[in-house]
Amino acid sequence: MTGWLGAALLILAGFGWGTRLSGRGESPVPLWAVLLLTLGASVFGLGLTIEAFLAGQDGPLLVGAVGALAAAMLAVFTGRE
Repeated sequence: MTGWLGAALLILAGFGWGTRLSGRGESPVPLWAVLLLTLGASVFGLGLTIEAFLAGQDGPLLVGAVGALAAAMLAVFTGRE
């Protein structure tokens, strides 16, 4: 179960990286704080998915890695509002 939580964290972190990369992340919070939070979610999610992978579950790592890339690309390449 924790592997799927890690996959969700990776997907959310990927979307966060993509939003920051595209420059649409306008917020009153400083950039370094948002990037630190996103980096922490990435590392924690990756740790959970690797732990699940070592326990014999391939799904969370695959879904998390591909989902993070897809979420980042979606955030970067979607039209601006």
